[in-house]
Amino acid sequence: MTTRCICIIFALCLLTMPAAFAGEGDLYLKDVTVQRLQNLYDKYGYQSYLFVKKGQVPPIFLQKFPRDFDKIKDNDVRNRMFIKILTPLALKVNEEILKERQEVLQINQDFKKNRELSDFQTKRLEELAAKYDAFTRLKGYRRHQLQIQMLRTRIAPVPVSFLIAVSAMETNWGSSRIVKEGNSLYKELSWYTNEGLKPQDETEDDSYRIRTFPSLYDSMASYALHFNSSVDFDHTRYLRSLKLADGGDLSGQELAHAMLFQSPLKNYVGILKYTITFYRLMYLDVTTLADKPLPSENTLH
Repeated sequence: MTTRCICIIFALCLLTMPAAFAGEGDLYLKDVTVQRLQNLYDKYGYQSYLFVKKGQVPPIFLQKFPRDFDKIKDNDVRNRMFIKILTPLALKVNEEILKERQEVLQINQDFKKNRELSDFQTKRLEELAAKYDAFTRLKGYRRHQLQIQMLRTRIAPVPVSFLIAVSAMETNWGSSRIVKEGNSLYKELSWYTNEGLKPQDETEDDSYRIRTFPSLYDSMASYALHFNSSVDFDHTRYLRSLKLADGGDLSGQELAHAMLFQSPLKNYVGILKYTITFYRLMYLDVTTLADKPLPSENTLH
């Protein structure tokens, strides 16, 4: 085998090297062009994000936006590809959140039955409480009781429509510098550090940086964690918990009101709700991830 062949094979492996979160049958693309991505979408029947087979989205994950994404001249075409890129990631983020929620519900069930936890359950509960900032100074039984109560409110899925619409607003549909240079979908900030992207044309305040992430998934997972743990969204999580108790959930449009004080932009909430409605993103909230990408019937011969 020639050196050229070896290099080509190595490059192709890098393009589809799986991320830590990706499953065995998933496609994880590290570097891709718009055309190659569109070819993959066509192959796996992902032409429209609204009409997917059996309501299941192919698990095709991108580490970053296509290198020529900003070359798409038609804004509507770009926006719809933006949605298709982020939908599998948002569904995966919520899958991971649901796994943690199930852990908490199982711990709660055992705690009610035995009135105590095993060492492993105690350790896991403390890890989740630290992750979701469920702080308490209580000890023993009352500590476990309160931690479980807080985590049941905090650990819950964030509507796909909401995650996508907010990222569209924060990145101008994937065209902004922060997502090109730092995979930042939500303009999360870090204070009093030199790590991250320095703000440009926004403020003379040099005390913060825009956080960067190794992948789009990491950025979205970080924002979902912020939504599920920050005091800024405490009231919204409470309303969500009431809906969950009744067997429902808050929609992305309802969650839009949680952003009332989260942006200096005028009518941010109105734009957010309009985006969800115009692109019918609410339908994505009831889609699921397919176990693996399956070729479209149109590509089978």
